[in-house]
Amino acid sequence: MSQTQTRKQKILGDVKRKRRQRTLTTLTIVIVLIAVIVTAVALFPRSTNLVPLPDYLSHCVYGSVYHSHPNLIITINGVNFPLPPTPGTVDNGCLQPIHTHDATGVLHIETDQNRDYTLGDWFLLWGHWANNPTTAIFNSTQIFNHKVDGIHHLNMTVNGNPNNDPNTSFQHHVFPHNAAPSPGLCVIQPCVLDNVVITYG
Repeated sequence: MSQTQTRKQKILGDVKRKRRQRTLTTLTIVIVLIAVIVTAVALFPRSTNLVPLPDYLSHCVYGSVYHSHPNLIITINGVNFPLPPTPGTVDNGCLQPIHTHDATGVLHIETDQNRDYTLGDWFLLWGHWANNPTTAIFNSTQIFNHKVDGIHHLNMTVNGNPNNDPNTSFQHHVFPHNAAPSPGLCVIQPCVLDNVVITYG
């Protein structure tokens, strides 16, 4: 074998060795970068909502088994407490089973499940939307951060009639399937009026 061929083989061997080294170096860098990214994603704090929802409230509604439009008025210490205009929408804008379209107090129950929903479900959705556990509180002794005491009382009426039984009223109030604040707003007849008024003061 001539010196020229030997030199060529040596050069070729060096080139192959350097290519292998570059490939190994590149592969090592890629693996380290992937490990860093995976670790960062795993350790990165996720934003979690302080008011988790059960599955029957947290999903997007597709189709409708029934519509219902109960009306809710809340008064705190003599002042009307308006409902926010948009709770009940999931992050991507789809509607949850109970939601509002405006601040009038009309709740929209549009559900793809044949189930009952309660006033407590609405407060839970509201608290989830606000990411505030206090907003989700409603029972016979408290609404939001307002508690019943020797001076302050919490009352609830349905269609003008007192409804203060802690077992069937307050958070346990079941919205009728074909409710409306007035007969003209019923989707399906016969209409069931469901005007809920909560008063704290």
